[in-house]
Amino acid sequence: MIKTLKKFISIETIANDEKSNNKGIELVSNLLKSIEFSVSVEGDSPYNQPVIIAKYTNQNSTKKVTLYSHYDVEKIHRKEKWNTNPFDLTEKEGRYYARGIADNKGILLSRIFSLIELKNNDEELPNILWIIQGEEEVAGKTTFDVIPKHIEEFHSKIYVEETGVYQKNIPVIFHLPKTTNRPKFMDDLNNVIYDGKAIYANRHLNKFTKCPFLTNIPNDAYYIGFGPNDSLCNIHRDNESLSIENLVKHNDVFKKFIKWINKTEI
Repeated sequence: MIKTLKKFISIETIANDEKSNNKGIELVSNLLKSIEFSVSVEGDSPYNQPVIIAKYTNQNSTKKVTLYSHYDVEKIHRKEKWNTNPFDLTEKEGRYYARGIADNKGILLSRIFSLIELKNNDEELPNILWIIQGEEEVAGKTTFDVIPKHIEEFHSKIYVEETGVYQKNIPVIFHLPKTTNRPKFMDDLNNVIYDGKAIYANRHLNKFTKCPFLTNIPNDAYYIGFGPNDSLCNIHRDNESLSIENLVKHNDVFKKFIKWINKTEI
């Protein structure tokens, strides 16, 4: 995975860079196609950052999950403030440094490689709708136009955020809708992916702008967020980074999550 991650990081998927965005789209699409996802690139993006719609179909299963990610990254505002080349993945003191490593390229690739490993081990995958947008950092409108029909047609009960966080080395599971009684399946999920050690937050991951994913989740569905980010990530700022240990763990966590989807009765 690290070789591919270095390549992905080196592709400057910033708004209006058509060549780089196309390269990023191609890299992600080819990885997903290698494990039998059907992939379409949709939307007339004024920023040259259309939406990747990836679907995995398992005709022998009724289990479904919708995933959300993005391939674009925040532009570099002050390159002189970076201690490393922002588009060259650098390992330093237990962390990876690079633009997009925490938001969202590291997590996106970790999850793709989790699925690749499951497939290589002949593990069953559920039906998956994966929305991977390209206008997250510019708050573009293209994804708002593209995804409603796919969400309506796919109609899953579980919607998974692009990442999540650790607070003081303890994983957090975000969940919605707002409730005074946490859904019973949450404790089962916690036990499966975090050995019951996660804490809960009955809200969504912090967002800088209105999110097309959040706004299109059906009222009768569940939103879940979990992932490897922490307070040191510096998202949208200089010297963005991600804990290597947390990223490695997330690969296993996400495989456990997919297996849980195959068994849960939500």
